[in-house]
Amino acid sequence: MATPIDWSIVRTSRGTAVRTGAALVAAVAALAGCGSTGTNGVAKKGAGSIVATAEDAVLNASSVHIQGQFTSGAQQVALDLRLEKDKGASGTVTIGSEVIELLRVGPDVYVKGDQAFYRSVLSRLGDTSPAPSAAGAPSTSGSPSSGGSPSAGQSSSDNSIAVTAMQINYLHIGPADAQYQTFASLTDPRQLLAQIMQGIGSLGKDGQKDIRGTKSIVLSGAKDTRVYVAIDGEPYLERVLPPGGGTLDFMDYGTPVTLNPPPPGQVVDIAKIAK
Repeated sequence: MATPIDWSIVRTSRGTAVRTGAALVAAVAALAGCGSTGTNGVAKKGAGSIVATAEDAVLNASSVHIQGQFTSGAQQVALDLRLEKDKGASGTVTIGSEVIELLRVGPDVYVKGDQAFYRSVLSRLGDTSPAPSAAGAPSTSGSPSSGGSPSAGQSSSDNSIAVTAMQINYLHIGPADAQYQTFASLTDPRQLLAQIMQGIGSLGKDGQKDIRGTKSIVLSGAKDTRVYVAIDGEPYLERVLPPGGGTLDFMDYGTPVTLNPPPPGQVVDIAKIAK
């Protein structure tokens, strides 16, 4: 049962009562806006400094798992990537309707996709000839009924066989290849973070929220932009709602990532297809 208020200690002057009420409202509002300051001190900083601290924490982490979707230009991009500092990354990227398995081991990038992706690759390279096949792929010689290439003049069938053959292979993209930066930028924490945070603009403190059990400060901006930063432990980015729409979660910090190149027999060098 609540303790009754002893009104005898409150002055009856109307002006004093108004001032006391205003002070109470201000005190409650201050408490509601501040929340916990956490243990890492980041909540005491200005919004810009909080973002910079969180970005540094991401880049200094041994690994991070980024999952979600955002808009890049006119394209919708979905990510499910595990990145390990200075070593590489593994996961999937969906750009528009193209679903891509993406792997970087050191400087070497490997991609594997669905039919939409491979047809797009062949179109960009201006090449409709059958791709080199790995063990188990349909033979590129013989009749169509036996799984080989069709007779001369059937370029559309050639293209279909190229796509089928490529689908059991990874495309290897080296640093010298024209397509390299497009994919490598998605596997580098610094470049990927820059893409995600592009256009964030000015932010202001907007309370706190638990993200997957981690208490985080909320920073809000225009176009429903939100940035969530942990206020306990390491000041990691926990979630970003970028200005173009979407939600990206940053999680599994420090969890080891398995990065092994695919077997040589399952690799096709994109430079050979481009010739």
